[in-house]
Amino acid sequence: MTDRDGAADGGALAEFGAFLDALRAALAARAGGDAARDAAWRRVDAGLAAPPQTLRDRSPARQPACDHLAASIAGLATAEADVRRLGDAFAALDSRLDWAGPNERRATPELNVAYADVTLVGPRGLVPSEVVEIGVSLMAPNTTYPDHQHPPEEIYIALSPGEWRQEARPWHEPGVGGLVFNPAGIVHAMRSGPAPFLAVWCLPLP
Repeated sequence: MTDRDGAADGGALAEFGAFLDALRAALAARAGGDAARDAAWRRVDAGLAAPPQTLRDRSPARQPACDHLAASIAGLATAEADVRRLGDAFAALDSRLDWAGPNERRATPELNVAYADVTLVGPRGLVPSEVVEIGVSLMAPNTTYPDHQHPPEEIYIALSPGEWRQEARPWHEPGVGGLVFNPAGIVHAMRSGPAPFLAVWCLPLP
């Protein structure tokens, strides 16, 4: 992703910029109606205001669950235009991505095959940032990502069918293009049904 001088590949930067622009537009179009979620969204948006200038030099790597990405993107054919744009912008990045991710997120044999994620922006992301973390989760059909929690609050935008749960509340499906807001520290989980699961997550960092 960098040339011999270490300067960022202009094509890669443009593709990451297009994805982040599409993400900001899709989130902005769905903002409103939830004060806590909207405050988190504004922090995410502010953290992405400057175009990416640097990409970490990492070799692309894939996980078995990545075999479901093409079907997930194809499933956006009837989604709203801005959601299709977001999906297409992400698909354009795929050949550059390091899907290896932290091993603890694939801690079981099932998840090691059925789950993958990639951090695009953040302290460990391809685009360095200390103020926001952006990533994508991908799951095979009929997979549950178990209860977990983390200090930062979190916004998901769903790019596929799928369900989320918080604490002991019922599972709910936001629909393709829908938003899910997880307050800081809340226990939450997610699962796919017959179709693969694809979602972008956004965390404003403390």
